[in-house]
Amino acid sequence: LGILPYSGIAFTINEQAKREIQHLCKREPTTVERMQCGALAGLVAQSLTYPLEVTRRRMQTIGVVPTEGAESSTGVFGKAAGGHNPDAVTSSSALAEKHTKPPSMIRTMQHVMREQGIRGFFKGVSMNWIKGPIAFSISFTTFDIVQGLMASELEKEKRRPKKYH
Repeated sequence: LGILPYSGIAFTINEQAKREIQHLCKREPTTVERMQCGALAGLVAQSLTYPLEVTRRRMQTIGVVPTEGAESSTGVFGKAAGGHNPDAVTSSSALAEKHTKPPSMIRTMQHVMREQGIRGFFKGVSMNWIKGPIAFSISFTTFDIVQGLMASELEKEKRRPKKYH
């Protein structure tokens, strides 16, 4: 569900950022600049696609993980189980019981929006803001270095922008 847009956004931003460095500086990006491009790509991709991740996770846990009632350890907003929490989100099992078939992605998103607002789509994103940029900066930079080591001089020449041949 989320990997295609996530990867597409990340690869696009990474490549465009490297091209911008080439255009502005008239040289290939340094390793540090490549890492910065990867980090930026990871950060933006995480931020833009996180609502899809929340929706997917929510759909996977319907009926499995209680979010309120005696079975839950804490409510969605951190209140202890059994404590009255008027702001608590309707449990996933309650959502599943309302429908004879599992809810669709759109229906799940509507439910999150109605119960938690836009903030519900970004719960937990802060940890991904740490993980995503680091992972993408390492992955993209490693890929670029290995690709450069494996490429022939002719392939390297073809990849260089025409401006500084």
